[in-house]
Amino acid sequence: MKKGLIFICCIFLSIVIVVLFGVLHNQFTFTISSEFFTKLMFERFGFVEYCTTTPRLTASIIGAWSTWWIGLISGLIFSTIGLFYPAAKDMIKSISYASLILLVTTTIIGLLGLCYGFFNLSGLEKSCCFPLEINNVKNFIAVAKMHSFSYVGGAVGVVLGVFSQIKNLIKNKTNATV
Repeated sequence: MKKGLIFICCIFLSIVIVVLFGVLHNQFTFTISSEFFTKLMFERFGFVEYCTTTPRLTASIIGAWSTWWIGLISGLIFSTIGLFYPAAKDMIKSISYASLILLVTTTIIGLLGLCYGFFNLSGLEKSCCFPLEINNVKNFIAVAKMHSFSYVGGAVGVVLGVFSQIKNLIKNKTNATV
């Protein structure tokens, strides 16, 4: 019963944490390139008219809509593995650590994407953004790369979190039998 409640709560908390991450991520990237949102993302999400009065709020909504499902998937995966831990305390610790790995990995890989875009390592600056008229192409590309890399970072973070949980589970079982 206790583990079942932890399972459900952790999934819910995973969604909330990842949504907050998405909101903060979009606020950070909006600061770097508002054009990425106003000329690309608002249209992609159907916010062209609404965004003119509240662009930062709109960027936050897009951040929430773009990430909630990652929280659901990671929460389900981490919580399911957590059920194999013998005690509820160990389950919570395992899920928390895996979630931290996910957030740190996503942040680091996203920041690598930002650097990749700023240093024009992709070579896109000369051919970017047509038919869009972008004033600050360099920042636009950097933010686009950060967004793409962050999704990759999320996937890598889930895998690393799962490996961490399984490794600790095996270690705990080995220590219990010795």
